Amino acid sequence: METTTCNYGFEAEQPKDNYKAEGDEFIKNLKDKDSGAKYCYQFFFDTEVTDEKGRKKKKPCQIASLRSKMIYDLKRDFDVDVKPEDFSNVVYQAVWADGSFSPLDTYQGQSSFFSWLKKVARNAVVEWLVDERQINNVRFRTVGNTRLAMLSQDPSKCKMVIDDLMAGSKYHGLLTAIYVDKLPEERIMKKLHIKDAAAYKAVKKAGENKLKDALLRSVEYSEENILRDKTKHVVTVSTEFVADLSEWVKSRTGVNPLSEVFGTNLTDEEVRLRTVEFLYDFSAKLWPEKVGKDIVVNEEDDEETKKKKEKLLKKKEEKEKTNKRDCYIWRRRFIQNVASEDVAMEVDRDHAWLDTRYSRLNVVFRKAIKQWWKSHAM
Repeated sequence: METTTCNYGFEAEQPKDNYKAEGDEFIKNLKDKDSGAKYCYQFFFDTEVTDEKGRKKKKPCQIASLRSKMIYDLKRDFDVDVKPEDFSNVVYQAVWADGSFSPLDTYQGQSSFFSWLKKVARNAVVEWLVDERQINNVRFRTVGNTRLAMLSQDPSKCKMVIDDLMAGSKYHGLLTAIYVDKLPEERIMKKLHIKDAAAYKAVKKAGENKLKDALLRSVEYSEENILRDKTKHVVTVSTEFVADLSEWVKSRTGVNPLSEVFGTNLTDEEVRLRTVEFLYDFSAKLWPEKVGKDIVVNEEDDEETKKKKEKLLKKKEEKEKTNKRDCYIWRRRFIQNVASEDVAMEVDRDHAWLDTRYSRLNVVFRKAIKQWWKSHAM
């Protein structure tokens, strides 16, 4: 397959011209109200036909080759024997989606229809095997247990992904503003006529979930760093930190560790969870996403006033951007205990810079937490 350099500055595969047309034809036949039921049956299930001599003969379904290969792979990967009719039924149910055929709408034509279907089929069959207790639960990627990692990506790459997967979606403009133009929240809300922060948060989450779903179904992008798995336990706090913090409080208050903050008679797990919640709240106040009052440049302002306001606005936006990054770094390293190499990659910095920055942020945190204890634990 030829590769060509697109106008975003990096190489991408050039799909065959007939991928989309071929896939659309399959989808059209599967969805057809009149002949769709018969076509679906012949597409997913083996049928029995009678030849001119009256002999009955088995006619393989259209997914026969894909099915044989995947049954072999499942045997190799999980040591389970999946019957062809079970495989066909599970995949049909997944694509049929209670009559909506909604999974078919995610096919973008960047690969062959059967390459796309193979990914859908594997996810569906593995999930079915888990439900049937034939295999142990495995790490199954979903919208809920994955996260977007696009802020650390080159904007041109983000633009390509969003344009490819979200073309025609009502979230296209929102996601472009966030990940390509990287506009501040206030400007995005104004540009898209979103009234308040709660509405913005809701529509942002919906748009990101839509993009994550498209990435999960995509053959081209899902294995890249654009979409990453969340940790099984979303946050972790080291037992050493909890112990140190508890001892510090005990020395200051003479009472049970953390009881002044979290309450009494808590289990170690309850203390850990509440410590995590406290740290998230504390870091949000330490590095707030919104700094100071809003600055508005009015038309009636004179030139000197406009320049001053624009300068202050620029500083405010830079500070908010820095705070957001610093808070993210500190939480990833301190609370979630993510390796510094991984965090450095996420914020598009080198390892040495990340270690230095995190060390400085930790100094700020420890100074702030001591001040907090002086005012709350005495």
